[in-house]
Amino acid sequence: MDPSKPTEPYTEPPPPYSSAPPPSSYNPPPGAYVGAGYPPKSSTVVVGAPHAGQAGYPPKSSTVVVGAPHAGQGMTSVTVVNMAQWGPYPMQITCPHCSAQVMTETNASPGLLTWILSGALVFLGCWLGCCLIPCCIPECQDVEHRCPNCKHHLGSYRRL
Repeated sequence: MDPSKPTEPYTEPPPPYSSAPPPSSYNPPPGAYVGAGYPPKSSTVVVGAPHAGQAGYPPKSSTVVVGAPHAGQGMTSVTVVNMAQWGPYPMQITCPHCSAQVMTETNASPGLLTWILSGALVFLGCWLGCCLIPCCIPECQDVEHRCPNCKHHLGSYRRL
């Protein structure tokens, strides 16, 4: 028999497993509005929460509440703006300028990654025009999204 193992049952209860505060002492995050009638009980707005099963990944979009009511005032109008995370490919979106449901136009333009790669090629000895190859490759360039109806700039995707 091993002398380091106890032979009698434990007399003390085990220590608590988490140091999380009890649910009654929950403090809402700054900017959360808690009060009578806001937010409505039938809807909940979650800002920047990851999707189920994708812990650690950034959200595809976030919601920003603009013009929320202040304490002591009656109900006011609330504008909810959906801030999309832009990507390198065209995406379907409702244009905030003309309110049309459109597929964005994309335009590639040289950005920071393009110029860093060009500078690296010059450093490696490709200074007779070969250093401009990254300017011809769309995968090295930044992408601008525009509305095809009103031609307003909607957002940009930066490689770096």
